Amino acid sequence: GESVRVIQRDAADLCFSGGAESKINLMGVFRMNLTGRLAPTGSEIDGGTLVRPYDPSATGGLLGEGAGIVILEELALAKGRAGKVYAEIAGFGAGQSGPKHLHLVGRGAPSGVDEGLRGAIESALSDAQIGPGEIDAVLPHASGIPEMDGSEADTLRAIFGDRLASIPLVTVTPNVGDAMAGNGGLAAGVAALCLFHQRLPARVHAGRPVPDLQGGASAATPWKLRNVLVCTSSFGGQNAALVLRHAQ
Repeated sequence: GESVRVIQRDAADLCFSGGAESKINLMGVFRMNLTGRLAPTGSEIDGGTLVRPYDPSATGGLLGEGAGIVILEELALAKGRAGKVYAEIAGFGAGQSGPKHLHLVGRGAPSGVDEGLRGAIESALSDAQIGPGEIDAVLPHASGIPEMDGSEADTLRAIFGDRLASIPLVTVTPNVGDAMAGNGGLAAGVAALCLFHQRLPARVHAGRPVPDLQGGASAATPWKLRNVLVCTSSFGGQNAALVLRHAQ
């Protein structure tokens, strides 16, 4: 989103944008375990059976290491050099949540609408000059942490209403774990590929999410996609949302 603004104000023609973080280390795992956000693994070695977004019986998330970097370029320049355009960023928004994100799992952290995330999504939709009815798929955080998932789900319900049950979710975390600062870049790249190939990837889920969210296990399938919403949150309360559009 920041790179888009840089290009819009003519401060650059092209930006490398994304994120990465290393959490699979002693301090990273220790800190996350102290917050109570990690799922007990026992002898299980398949993370896809443990990370179950929006499943009331989920026990927490798992850490992953990943990165996503995309190249953003002013559209006319990209087309002028016959570059492969995977998607267009139509809208961006950001918002800050209150301190509930800092609460420990199992210590009464409430669900309910996350106004920071809601503001980010609404700003992205407004920037794209579309309404919620024009979103064809959503890439949420879907961390597998019940309190975060509950708040995210309530926020999506507030945005999309009853239509949410018919919007496919593309969940990345059950595949790779929570890449923290790497999530946004990964999600943007996945969304761009969905739009480019007009296809939803297979979805991993070993449990049963709440019935008004399309988050359960599913096979890859062709899907007509015009606008895709990407929304990510953080434990510190930062939220960002992008509307990616199919490149004509």
